[in-house]
Amino acid sequence: MIRPKSYATFRLLAVLITIILIATHQYLPAKILPLYPDPERLSWIYSPHAHDTEQADWIDRSINHFRCNYAPGDAYSCGWSLNLGPDRTTGIDLSAYDGLNIFIHYKGNAPRIRLSLRDFDPSFSDIEKYDTTSKVMSTAIRTSDLNQPVYVQLSEFSVAEWWITEFDIARQYSAPSMNNAIAIGLDFNVHSDNEIRIERIEAVGQWIKKETLYFCIILFWMILIVIEVLWRFYLINIKTKTDAQRINNLVSEYKKLETEKQQFEALSTTDVLTGVMNRAGVQQFLQRLFESNFSRNQMGVMLFDIDYFKKINDSLGHDAGDVVLSEIARIINEQVRQTDIFGRWGGEEFILICSQISEDRLITLAEKLRETIERHSFAIDDQLIKVTVSIGATTVKATETFEAVFKRTDKALYNAKNSGRNQVRFFSP
Repeated sequence: MIRPKSYATFRLLAVLITIILIATHQYLPAKILPLYPDPERLSWIYSPHAHDTEQADWIDRSINHFRCNYAPGDAYSCGWSLNLGPDRTTGIDLSAYDGLNIFIHYKGNAPRIRLSLRDFDPSFSDIEKYDTTSKVMSTAIRTSDLNQPVYVQLSEFSVAEWWITEFDIARQYSAPSMNNAIAIGLDFNVHSDNEIRIERIEAVGQWIKKETLYFCIILFWMILIVIEVLWRFYLINIKTKTDAQRINNLVSEYKKLETEKQQFEALSTTDVLTGVMNRAGVQQFLQRLFESNFSRNQMGVMLFDIDYFKKINDSLGHDAGDVVLSEIARIINEQVRQTDIFGRWGGEEFILICSQISEDRLITLAEKLRETIERHSFAIDDQLIKVTVSIGATTVKATETFEAVFKRTDKALYNAKNSGRNQVRFFSP
């Protein structure tokens, strides 16, 4: 895996290389292709009449020194031409170059000299008539600029209008092209007397064009950015999977802890003997109920007390008392709804909180529970005994506290016990 420091170092190095390439590109050595002098390239002078020494003639052919007299009355100019390829249909590709360095020595009275290039393209050039059907492109150089190195951009060349018209060239072929330049030459388009010596002609370009360099730099950075995005996505994906696994482990641990918590809460809020809610459990429910905005209208409370429970313990033993407590808890728990809260309040007392119940239904339920317990026979060892309960009941007002409700319920239970036990007493709020 690539370390963040290693990648940061690589990216910084890439930035430095980019800056160096942009800053030093213009100082890189030029790409130069010598065109003349070159012993393998043939040159000649031409005039309207072959070998007419009166219009054009060599002064010293070994150094391409000649004269060209374009006099009034001459139908055509005279000039000089250099073959760029081994034959007149195979040339060189100048499209990778930017211009020409030309050093010409000149004496004469012509204001300008015409520099021309010919490009042979089989799409429109006739191999039998290459001198005329090859594309003619030219530009003009002031003679005052000669006798010193002159730089001519290839973009200065334009296709001769007469050539396009005479050979009816299609529009797509009428733009300058230098993919197969077969000849370069110069001549005069005004009447003049001229002496020319060609010292040097060379094609000049850049090893790496600025546009190509910038394109490569942009492409490099785009690839680098894509790689970085993909790499970061990969890291994020790995981290996401790791985090998801960690979260799953935490969720699993949380569920385990929650299950254990619920088990502990159940143990802490359940009466071990009877299996119903103990006092702590009932108080937790009452705290949430009376401290919330939950409507407490139509809610009733009952408090049960086993009659003469102490006598049962004293005469039959505490095991018998435990049986009675468990049986009574079972009987009441089976008769109430799942929405009701029933639990052991302490000793021989039980408490029942009923939701959505009117006074009449609360009293009816209390009498039903009392009668069910009264009719039940409790099996203690080999004997059956009867047990009764006294019940105090009340309903709840929406605004009162549980302490007030319990105090009223306890008074009702006290009244039931003092009135002979085995009965229900209801106190209205």
